[in-house]
Amino acid sequence: MKALRLVLAGVLFSTCAFAGVVDEPASAEGVAVTHVTGSSVLKVYYTSVQAGDVKVTILNQKDQTVFSETIKKISGFVRPYNLTGLAAGKYTIVIQDKNGKREEVVNYSAGKIEKLINIVRLPEDGKYLLSVKSNASDKINVNVYDRDNRLIHSEARDIKKDFAEVLNLKNINEFTIEITDSQGVLKTLKN
Repeated sequence: MKALRLVLAGVLFSTCAFAGVVDEPASAEGVAVTHVTGSSVLKVYYTSVQAGDVKVTILNQKDQTVFSETIKKISGFVRPYNLTGLAAGKYTIVIQDKNGKREEVVNYSAGKIEKLINIVRLPEDGKYLLSVKSNASDKINVNVYDRDNRLIHSEARDIKKDFAEVLNLKNINEFTIEITDSQGVLKTLKN
């Protein structure tokens, strides 16, 4: 949910940043590029009041084109672009339409995500679902701290690829959940 809010905030920010100052009502035109560190996929969000051709080009650090496509007669889209196989570094995403050219720069690291950690608030008051998906076996530590940063719950778990647990924090108003593995802090949630 937090990631969705961040994406929507990014799209709104980009829309505001690219909208020109005019005397008429603001249009709903804009471009946003999102990329999660460690992921090989980036997404381009595009919207325009009028349909037209949109050219998307991805350039490497040497300004060489590594990918280009033209999308015909469209007023909006969300497109994923997979950077797997490309060298780590900065990539420029250029979006050209009838209104001009916009550029976004992303830092791509070719590393793989070793673990996916997710903490989701469940509908039942005070309950949270912790899930871990891992490529290998490892040991994780789950620590819960109160508002004064005092440790109130701690457990170590050996995981073999996948793990899930429901945490019951019903009687605790303010807390922090911290998940660590053998490499360090993976995820923190503050409530």
